[in-house]
Amino acid sequence: MNQDQYIFPQEIIENTAEFHFHTHRSGTTVIYQAMLLVLLAAFLGLFFIKVDVNVKSMGLFRPVSERNEVKSLVSGRIDSVFVTENAHVRSGQVLLTIKRESLDGKNDMTSLQQGDVRAQLNDLVALIAASKGNRWSQRLSLRSGLYGQQYSYFMQRIAEARSRYQVAQRNFDRYLYLYQRRAISSQEYEEAKLKVDNISNELSLIGEDQGSKWQAEYNGLQIQNRELNSQNRQYSEEKEFYTLRAAVTGSVQQLKGIQPGSLVTANELLGEISPDSGIIAETYVLPRDIGLLKKGTPAKFQVDAYNYNQWGMIKGKVISISNDIFMDNGKQPYFKVKCTLDQHQLTLKNGYVGKIRKGMTMQARFFVTRRTLFQLLYDKADDWLNPNVTANQM
Repeated sequence: MNQDQYIFPQEIIENTAEFHFHTHRSGTTVIYQAMLLVLLAAFLGLFFIKVDVNVKSMGLFRPVSERNEVKSLVSGRIDSVFVTENAHVRSGQVLLTIKRESLDGKNDMTSLQQGDVRAQLNDLVALIAASKGNRWSQRLSLRSGLYGQQYSYFMQRIAEARSRYQVAQRNFDRYLYLYQRRAISSQEYEEAKLKVDNISNELSLIGEDQGSKWQAEYNGLQIQNRELNSQNRQYSEEKEFYTLRAAVTGSVQQLKGIQPGSLVTANELLGEISPDSGIIAETYVLPRDIGLLKKGTPAKFQVDAYNYNQWGMIKGKVISISNDIFMDNGKQPYFKVKCTLDQHQLTLKNGYVGKIRKGMTMQARFFVTRRTLFQLLYDKADDWLNPNVTANQM
């Protein structure tokens, strides 16, 4: 091309932007269009792509039932200890015993008294039956010394009265013989007859009077026997207080360093039993998030002891939410949320199993809803730009 055809010299044209764009101009706009499509798709995806919205909280795994405290109901010295720390025990198993010498002495004394009372009651039953039937001809075999002595004295009185009755009866027979032959007067005959009747009545009164006394004593001993029975039952119940048994099946925890001979006081905490009642997740949710949860809300638990990238997470759901807040030493308030677990172990790809144990800590993620990316960006922007929200956060 000739120089005359250019308005400007070639050296000047080659250094212009127009010449540069003309020389390096691409013949296609594919990349530009592709970028526009990507940006458009990303923008539209904000309205269609949904993600899970979760509430996060800390927590730990714990037994379903509360720990059972092992306390002594009485004071005394330890006699024997049958368990150790972390030992597994069954419900009703003996944990330890406390010496009970004074109680055993009282119980033995009451048992002796009750034995004497029962022997006296048996004797009184025999004496009252003989008194009612007036059966004194056969010698009774009595066990107690008291009523054996009373029986001997009573029989002595009966024998004396019978002797006097026999003498009076023979005398009356003579007077009757003489009276029938009119050898004596009616007055003498009636005096002899009156004497026989008086002695006969005396015999009856001796038996009736003594029988009434024995019946009264029998009633009193019955009351005393019931009282002794009540005392024995009380001592038997109190003996159980000196034997501490496991109230639930589980593992012994926080057992004090007690040994035979150690002194314990009433209501003293000696240890705890962690029950074998299954494992639940107990999480501590802040008040600002508690309104998003309800019974049945799905949850996932990331166990701190296991890397969740390798082990994964445990699934579960909410079963209870506390009705009031808890505060520990003035710290931030929280609600207790308890969850069941769908599984109690995690497994690696190689088959190695990691079990969930009571006391392990974890992070809980409660599924609330699914929201689009645009909704999340809007909420985030609202948090940044809304002056009311900003003021509350400050």
